[in-house]
Amino acid sequence: MVLELIGAIAGAGSFVLDVVKCFAAPIGRPFKYLYNYNTNFKNLEKEVTKLKNTREAVQVEVTAAGIRMEEIKQSVKDWQTEVNSTISEAERLAEEKGKNPRCFKGLRPNCITGYKHSKKAFKLKRDDIGPLLLQEEKFDSVSYPTIPLEKNFDKLRDDVLKLKNAKVKVQHKVKEAKNNVEEIEEAVKKWLEDVDSIIVEAEELIENQSSIGTDRKTRYQNSNAASELMVDNIGPLLQQGERFDKVSYPTIHKEIWLRSNEDYLAFESRNSTVKNVLDALHDEEIYMMGVYGMGGLGKTTLVQEIGRKAEKDKLFDEIVFVEVTETLDVKKIQTEIADKLGVKFNNQSERANKLYERLRNGKKILLILDNVWEDLDLKTIGIPSKTDRGGCKIMLTTRNLDVLQKMDSTSNFGMGILEEEEAWNLFMKMAENNARLRALSE
Repeated sequence: MVLELIGAIAGAGSFVLDVVKCFAAPIGRPFKYLYNYNTNFKNLEKEVTKLKNTREAVQVEVTAAGIRMEEIKQSVKDWQTEVNSTISEAERLAEEKGKNPRCFKGLRPNCITGYKHSKKAFKLKRDDIGPLLLQEEKFDSVSYPTIPLEKNFDKLRDDVLKLKNAKVKVQHKVKEAKNNVEEIEEAVKKWLEDVDSIIVEAEELIENQSSIGTDRKTRYQNSNAASELMVDNIGPLLQQGERFDKVSYPTIHKEIWLRSNEDYLAFESRNSTVKNVLDALHDEEIYMMGVYGMGGLGKTTLVQEIGRKAEKDKLFDEIVFVEVTETLDVKKIQTEIADKLGVKFNNQSERANKLYERLRNGKKILLILDNVWEDLDLKTIGIPSKTDRGGCKIMLTTRNLDVLQKMDSTSNFGMGILEEEEAWNLFMKMAENNARLRALSE
C-alpha cells in the first residue's frame, strides 16, 4: 500500500517524495519520539549533568574514606563503574545527534535516524540514569572501617617471633644431623635461607613503620605490605617448617684409605703389577682378577693404591673394600658390603638377594675382597657371577694362587719379595711411623 502511494505521487515533485520517504519507516509506530526529539535530548542533558554532579559528590566521599584508611564498599565501586559507562554512552549519543544528516531539503534532521536517537535518549534517561540516581540516594555510606593499622604490625611481630622459634628448632635438628655426618636436605637449606630473608624484610618494615610518623599514606601502604608478607610468606614458611620431621639423610662417605696414600711407597718392582692390574680393570671382558703372594709383601697396600688410581681416573662409580679374614664369616662380609653401599636389610632371608640386586643394578662397582683364605661361594654372599654381573668387577688378594683358580679368576698377578734397597726404604718408613706414634702417645 505504501509503495503504491509513493508511485502515485512521485510526479508531484521531489519535495513530496522526500516527505514520503521520511515517514515511510515509522508508519504504524508512535510518532512521539519524533515529536519530542528536542525535548528528549534536553531532558537527557539535564539528567547527565545531575549524574555527573552526583558522581563527583560520591568521589569526594570515596577520597575521604581512603584517607581514613577505610575499605570502599563493592556496591559503590560497581556504581561508579556503571555511572562512568552511562555518561560515556550519553555523550556518544549527543555526538551522533550533531552529525545526523537532514531531510525535507534540510528543514529538519533525518526522520529515521532522529526517531532512533530520540527513542534511545528517552530510554537512557528512564532506564539507566534514573535508577543510578535513585541507587545513590540509598548509600548511607561509601565505606567501612578496616582493621586498625597497628593490629597488622602487632600480628607481624608475633609471626616473626614464631618464625624465629621455628628456625631455631630446625637448626637444632640440622646441627644434630651434621654431628651424625648426615647430608642436609636441599629443601631444608632453601627454607632456612628463605626464613632469614623474610625475617630481615619484616624487621625492616616494622622499623620503617615506627619512623614515618603520621604519614597516613605510607603507613597504609606499609600495613598492606605487612599483611601480604604474613599471608604470602610467613604463613607458608611456618607450615613448611612444621612438616620437617627429618632434615637430613644418611650418606655413604668415602673410606679413609681412598683419601690418602701416605702408607704407599711406589717401589719399582711393584710398578709393573700396578700397571697390569689397572689394565685388567680397563678391560670390559675381565670380571675377576687377583693379586697373590706370601704374607707381609704389601698386597693390601697395593690394591688400595690401585683403588685410589681407579677412583681418580673415574673407572668406577663406587669402590668397596672388605677384609675377609682367615675365619670366614659370610654375615660379616654381607654387612660390610651393605653398609658401604647403603643397603638396609629388613630380615636375614633377604640379605643375599638385596646385595645381588644392588651390585648388578647398572652402576660400575669395584668390589675388593682382601685376604681371602679359601674358595668363596659368591652366590651365598650375594655377589653376582660373570654372566649377570652388570657393571660389577671383583678384585681379590690371597696368599695362595689355587684359591683364585678355584674361583675361576683368570687374570692373576703374583707379588715377589722386595729388592734389597726397597726393603731397606720400607723398614725406614716403618721405623719413622713407629717413632711418630710413640711421640704422640707420650
